[in-house]
Amino acid sequence: MLLVPALLAVLVAAPIEVGTSLVDATRLAAGLRARVGPELDDWTITVGPADGADALRVTLARGDGRAASHTVRLAGKTVEDRTRELAASITLLMDSHPADLTPAAPASPARPAPQRSPPLPRPPDAPASRPPRPALRGWLGLGPRIEVGSGLRYEAGLDLLGGLWLAREHVQPLIGLGFSGGARHGISVLHARFGAGAAFGAPLGPGGRLWLGAHLLGHALYLHAVEVGTDATWLSSTEIGGLLQYRGRRLFLGLRTGLDLTLPAVSIRGTRGVVRREVPRWCFGLMFGVKFG
Repeated sequence: MLLVPALLAVLVAAPIEVGTSLVDATRLAAGLRARVGPELDDWTITVGPADGADALRVTLARGDGRAASHTVRLAGKTVEDRTRELAASITLLMDSHPADLTPAAPASPARPAPQRSPPLPRPPDAPASRPPRPALRGWLGLGPRIEVGSGLRYEAGLDLLGGLWLAREHVQPLIGLGFSGGARHGISVLHARFGAGAAFGAPLGPGGRLWLGAHLLGHALYLHAVEVGTDATWLSSTEIGGLLQYRGRRLFLGLRTGLDLTLPAVSIRGTRGVVRREVPRWCFGLMFGVKFG
């Protein structure tokens, strides 16, 4: 009868916590006390479940703060067998692995996170280099011009004309300046024209050396007539026709022909007759020049 109070006293003083039903806490404490003796009071032992049906997690802690955890797998079939097996394993761990115990880090007040200097701003990205714009390609030429029609039978002169090839060489803006003149019934007629227009067409042949299209040129026309006296007036001259060009490395040759519509029609009266400039008149021109771009 005296054994039960003594055993209860041992259990009260036993420094062990068991959180599993695989072993008996009372028998485990008694078995460890019998194996280790008074040194058991220097340890704190915690037993809990681990991964696996037959595995336990055992944590051993010394009074000086050093602690270590181990996983122990049990082979016993009954609670008594597993309890005896665990007590033997814990005793072996306490004797064989004191080096596994590591001192617990003392609690210390939280330190403020070190202040980091703000990152340096990234240099602005260099703008993506744009592909260079293609140089404008065009031509400038000078050549003779001839017009024939009723009234003033013919006139001849020089035209200065230039243009650019745009829209994949399908469009040519044109600008021109020209002088021509003729005479009939003793009346001399001089024309000065300047204006602009456009041509529409496409390159032909190998390397696109030929260019064929249609053009429209609008001019302001200054007419100056001389016989006994002089007379002058302003008219409009619109040229509609076709354009054929040859483009060498630098040499440019052009041929154009079409109708010149002079509005309004004008009559010049002299002492020996009347010279009329009527619509339409046929025109023909050649261009000799250079290509650029």
